[in-house]
Amino acid sequence: MVVVASLSGAVAAQDTPNATAENSTETCGEYVTEYISLCSADYDGSAAVIVLDADRRERITVTEAVALTEPRELNRRSFVVDGRTTIRFAVDPDNGAAGVTIDDGTTLYGVPLETSSTIVGGPFTASDTQAAGVGGALGVALTTLYLVARRVYGKSEEAERIA
Repeated sequence: MVVVASLSGAVAAQDTPNATAENSTETCGEYVTEYISLCSADYDGSAAVIVLDADRRERITVTEAVALTEPRELNRRSFVVDGRTTIRFAVDPDNGAAGVTIDDGTTLYGVPLETSSTIVGGPFTASDTQAAGVGGALGVALTTLYLVARRVYGKSEEAERIA
């Protein structure tokens, strides 16, 4: 039975690549307008990196979108999207949040961007931050206990102060 099961698995594994080889074109699922779809939107630390795919040549306007706490000028630029297009657009995040809007003249579409915390950069999570805090507190506590024990048991080389 083991031989039959392993042979049927090998035959099934051989059939799979042929079926997926025909569907190798990557499509973007989220449509921004009737002709433009959003493939990805990321924030690289200073700019939004937006990848769009258009069925036909389209002109769009990309505008910075953030939650404003004080008045300021927002970045805005026009681009021509023809096929798969990558757009780099300067965005200044506010309180760790950033986004852009894409406007084709009839539709205004908002795209939120994930930004990392300026205090803890990188792929760290809240549990990593907590572990670092506990480790730092434990290091300070152990060092303090060591210094107090040296002083109490008289192994300190500093002269005692008599007040």
